[in-house]
Amino acid sequence: MKNVLSIAGVDPSGGAGLIADLKVFIAHQTYAMGVVTATTAQNTQGIYGMDLVDTKIIADGIKAIFDDIKVNAVKIGVVPSVDIIKTVASSLQNLKDSGKLPAVVLDPVMACKNGDIWLEGDSKKAIVEYLFPLATIITPNRFEASEITGIKVNCVDSAKNAAKELLKLGTKAVFLKLGDIDGKSVDIFYDGDEFLELTTKRLDTNSTHGSGCSLSSAIAANLANGLSLKDAVKNAQEYVFEAIKTAPLIGSGCNPVNHFYNFYN
Repeated sequence: MKNVLSIAGVDPSGGAGLIADLKVFIAHQTYAMGVVTATTAQNTQGIYGMDLVDTKIIADGIKAIFDDIKVNAVKIGVVPSVDIIKTVASSLQNLKDSGKLPAVVLDPVMACKNGDIWLEGDSKKAIVEYLFPLATIITPNRFEASEITGIKVNCVDSAKNAAKELLKLGTKAVFLKLGDIDGKSVDIFYDGDEFLELTTKRLDTNSTHGSGCSLSSAIAANLANGLSLKDAVKNAQEYVFEAIKTAPLIGSGCNPVNHFYNFYN
């Protein structure tokens, strides 16, 4: 069994964040581990508060995991302050320098369906500066890609242009979640050599809370299990599609996806 680590915030409703990541890892038959960056007051209707975890315990947590356990992939989610971003980046850079850094999937979380993620100060710039160069692949949505690149991402061509610009910032590959294009859900994968346009049926549903977190976690689990980048993103997209399609009604707002659909079916 492969081991996957999530470095992310906690959504107590379990729909997104670290709790959702752990569900995805388990669904992909990997051993799930997590280092918490922040705790939130959150449900399917919104985000009502956030407290940040002390940077020392974050650094110590990452070090403790790698000192003892072979980590096959890392997923990074919410890193809500410059200090936390620098702490995570420093920890991963030390691992890279020692040859111990596995594949890193970075979800540059700047906004979610339940409302804005509360990033402090220059955190958005810091994510790009400090974490992009350590990432094997990043998974921005169209709005995050637009904010980072300055390109208005609203079609396939603009998404491809944004992906090219994102790759220049240090990451090895990009999976851009474009979203609804002419009634279909479209994602763009780019690794510097080729573009892959991935299209699925557009589902008429409100059960999409945590779908972005789950996608990046699924990519990480697939990479840990030995899949190529291209196959990892293809399988992750298929997993999230089925998770959305089979989602049960949990709350009264934006409902979470069904992480364990393959268990129940």
